[in-house]
Amino acid sequence: MKSLFNKYIYLALCFAFTIVSCNDDDDSVAGPIYFEPEISLSEESGSFGVGQIIIIDVELQASGLLESLRVSAGNTPLASQDYGATGEEDFRLAVRVPAAWLGTTQSIIFTLTDKQGQTTSANFAATISEIQPQYTIEDVTIDGANFKQITGNVNFDETLDNSNLWLLNGSVGVDQQTTLTIEEGTMIYALTSDSELDVNIGGDLIAEGTLEEPIIFTSFANAPGQSGNPSAGDWIGVTLRGDNTTDDNSGTLKYVRIEYGGNDDDALQLRQVGGATTIDFVQVHDANSTGIRIRGGAVNLKHIVVTRPDSRCVRYSDGWNGNGQFWALATSGGSRAINGTDENLTPQSNPTISNVTVIGAGITEGELDVGEGVRMQDGANGQYYNTVISGFGTSFRVRDGGEITMRNCTVFNNDEMGDSDGLHSSVRDQYREAGNNNSEEPFEITNTFVGISTANSSNASNLGGFFNAVNYVGAVPADEDWTIGWTRNFDGSLKE
Repeated sequence: MKSLFNKYIYLALCFAFTIVSCNDDDDSVAGPIYFEPEISLSEESGSFGVGQIIIIDVELQASGLLESLRVSAGNTPLASQDYGATGEEDFRLAVRVPAAWLGTTQSIIFTLTDKQGQTTSANFAATISEIQPQYTIEDVTIDGANFKQITGNVNFDETLDNSNLWLLNGSVGVDQQTTLTIEEGTMIYALTSDSELDVNIGGDLIAEGTLEEPIIFTSFANAPGQSGNPSAGDWIGVTLRGDNTTDDNSGTLKYVRIEYGGNDDDALQLRQVGGATTIDFVQVHDANSTGIRIRGGAVNLKHIVVTRPDSRCVRYSDGWNGNGQFWALATSGGSRAINGTDENLTPQSNPTISNVTVIGAGITEGELDVGEGVRMQDGANGQYYNTVISGFGTSFRVRDGGEITMRNCTVFNNDEMGDSDGLHSSVRDQYREAGNNNSEEPFEITNTFVGISTANSSNASNLGGFFNAVNYVGAVPADEDWTIGWTRNFDGSLKE
C-alpha cells in the first residue's frame, strides 16, 4: 500500500479540488474532481509452466470509490470482483496455466472502474514454456548396496516406490502444485546431516503406509552395508507447509516413522498446515530437538507417538487451533512433553486434545524430579481432556499468560520431592475444582504407554466430530494397542 504520507497528500489534493470557486457574476459551486483509479501489481511479468499457478497480488485505490475489477487474458475472463463504498482494497489473482498457453506470452489485463465511471488498467506478462526438471533421480551404489538417490526440488509429480531403497541427499523440496507419493513399505535414508524433505506451500506429500508396511524415514547409518548405529540428529527431518487456511490440504502422513532427525531443527514440522491434511499413525523417534513442531494452522493429529526427544515431544505456537487424540509421548532427561508457546503474539493457540499418555524420565530413565509434562506459556492456550501425566517433576504448568483447561485428567507419580501430583502452583487449585473431574489416583501403565482408566473419564466424541467415541483416560488400551507392529520402543527396539 502507499505510505501514510502519500495517502495524506493524495487526500489533500482531492480536497483542494473541491474548494468552492466563485466570481463576481456566478456564485455556483464546482463539483469535486476525482483522480483516475490506480492499480499496483506485485510483479509485472513472470515465467511459468503448464499446470503451475500464477499468483499476483494487487493493490487498488480510487478517490471516486471502487466499483469493480475485471481480469482477463485476451478474450478469456479470469476473475471479477465488485466493491462497495470503499476507496482501497487488496486483491489476489491465482490462476492455473492451461495447456493452450504453452509457447505464448499472455497479457493478463486488470481493469479497474470507479463509481464515477473512470477506468484504468494494468498488464502482467506471463511467458509460458515447458517446465524443466529441477531435481534428479539416479542410481548409486554405496558399500555394495544399490539405491535411488534423489536431489533438488521435485517439480513434477513423482513416486518413490517400495521396490527400491531411496536416498535423500541434501535438501529435497516438493514444489507448488506438485505431488510426491511414497508407497507403503518404502525405506528412505537421509545420506547427510543436512538432508531433509521440505514440502512447499501448494505442494502435496502422499505418504500412506500400512500397519504391516509402514513408511520409514531414517538415518543412512541404518542402510544396508552401514554401521547400524544411528544417532539423534543424523539428518534434519520432514516439513509440510500450508497456506494457513482452515481447509488447506498438504497431503497425508499415515503409518510413517521418522527416526534420528532433528539436526539443528525439528524432526517433523507442520507450518500453517490446514485441517484437510491427514496426520495419523506417525512416530517421531530420537530427535535431537523437538519431535513435532506445529506452527499455526488448523491441522489435526491422531495416533501420534514421540519417543526420546532431546527437547520436546510436541511444541506448538503461532495460533495453532487444531485437534489431537491418542498421543503417546515419552521424554528423556529434563525434556518437556507438550509445550505451547505463542510469544505473546496473536492469534493465540488453543487446540483441543484428548486421550494422551505423557510419560517422563522418572519412568523411562529413573529421574523423577525433572522435566515438565504439559506447559503453557507466553499466551498459548490448550484444552486437555482424558490425559494422564506420570514421571515428571511438574505435571501441568502455566507461565507468563495463557490459559489451560484440564478435565477428566489424571496425574500421579510425579515430583518425588513433593506431592505425587506434580501440579505447579499456577494450576493446582484449578485442577482440583470438583467440576473438572480430575484425579490423582494411580492406575497401571506398562510398556511405557499401555494402560487406561475409566474412573473419571468422559466420552471424547463430545468434543467434536474429529474425536473417536472412546471413554477412558490415556492413549493406548491394553486390548487395543495401536502402537504394535510399526513403532519403536523407547530404547529403540521395534515394538512387536
